[in-house]
Order: sequence, then structure tokens, then C-alpha cells
Amino acid sequence: MAHEEYPFLHRIRALRDICGEIRAGDIGGFVESESNLSAEPGDCAWIFDDAIACNDAYVDKGSSLFGESVACGNAYVSQNSALSAHARAEDDAYIRGSNLCGHARVSDCGMVLNSPDTGRAPILSGTSSVYGRVCGDVHLTGTALIISGEEICNDSLDTLVMDGKGRSVIRDPSRDELAPQEPEPQQKGHKERGQSR
Repeated sequence: MAHEEYPFLHRIRALRDICGEIRAGDIGGFVESESNLSAEPGDCAWIFDDAIACNDAYVDKGSSLFGESVACGNAYVSQNSALSAHARAEDDAYIRGSNLCGHARVSDCGMVLNSPDTGRAPILSGTSSVYGRVCGDVHLTGTALIISGEEICNDSLDTLVMDGKGRSVIRDPSRDELAPQEPEPQQKGHKERGQSR
């Protein structure tokens, strides 16, 4: 079935069960061609609702598009990323292990990446926009804007929040509690710290 507004887009239908969530015959969102969505065995990537992947955009490795979200241009949505509501990945955007919702947008050569060190991932919401690079536990909300060439990385244990008006940090209350240090395993031939030589 063709899209009402964009007749070059066609609604997808699952040809087989996909990761137990999608059954053979289930209807999904829209693509321009088969090359917009991974068909690799074992890949849980899917396009739901009225979401769209078109042009040379590619969705793979367990990622999903929901609502009326769009991946277009040469956008690459990978590694369990999720776009929902009216979120958009366009141009040469790269989304890895992250979540976009609301009217959030990643454009130009923008990159939104989970941290390889902590595994924590950015969340974009509101009308936030990324043209630069965002990595780690960063929440962009409201009208937050990361311009081309700008890089915001957060590999700390706290969450960095940017809302277009300022920056703040969300700390887990457990971070303010003190606990005894775990003893380090002793290596043979080394004296304990604090002993005199």
C-alpha cells in the first residue's frame, strides 16, 4: 500500500517472525525500497506505525522507528536506537544506541552515540537539534542545539541535561553515600601502600 502523501513510499509487511515481537504478516511503517531496513536473520530492526525510512537511510541492528518518525537522506540508525513521535534523522546523521522523541532532529553530519565506555546513551526530546556530536549520558530537551563542530561527551556517572537555556546535572542519591573501599588484590613482591620502605 502506497503512502497517501508520498506515493513513492510503500508500507512494509513482515515475511517471517522477527524476534518474537513481530509476526509474519504484520504490517509496519513505510520504506522507499528494501534497502532501507535490515533483513538479516536475527536482526530485530523494524519500522512501526506510520514511521518512514527512505532515500538511502538504513535501519539495522535492533533499531526501531515509531510514530511518525523519519530516517531519510543517508541517515544510519543502528544498535538498538529508537526514533519515536516526530523525531527525524536526516542528511548524513548517525544514530547509535540512542533515543530520539518529540520533534528532536539530527541533521547534516550529526552523530548521537552511546558511550563505548559506560554504555549510557543520549536521549533527545522536545525540539532539540544536533549538527555536531553527542555521546554518553546526555539528555537534550527543549530547544537545545549542538552546532556543527561542537562535541558534547559525558562518560561520568551523572546525567548531563541541556535544555536550550542552560545545563544541569542529575545525580543518583546513592552517589552521595560513602562506603568502604573494596580491597585491591595484592600482587606478589609489592609492599602495601602506606608501609615504610
